[in-house]
Amino acid sequence: MDFRKEREVKRVKKPHKCFGCREKLLIGSNCFYVMEIYEGSFRPHYLCAKCRNYLEKNPEFTKLGYQQGDIKDAILEDEEWRKERERFL
Repeated sequence: MDFRKEREVKRVKKPHKCFGCREKLLIGSNCFYVMEIYEGSFRPHYLCAKCRNYLEKNPEFTKLGYQQGDIKDAILEDEEWRKERERFL
């Protein structure tokens, strides 16, 4: 990741999709607008609060870079891992 900047959007004025989980961001919803340069390409995108919180808790995920839908996949993998762990404890 060469450059990353984000800002909170209190209410979106038109529908968007979260880049992290591909869920719809409806008009009036709260989200984050992210501008980054990744592998030489400018990639502006929106993130929902859930995906943004995941990135805050897992900073290495941001450093390595992520593609569309990767955050949702990582969240699901974490949930599966926790369930498996609880079964054995």
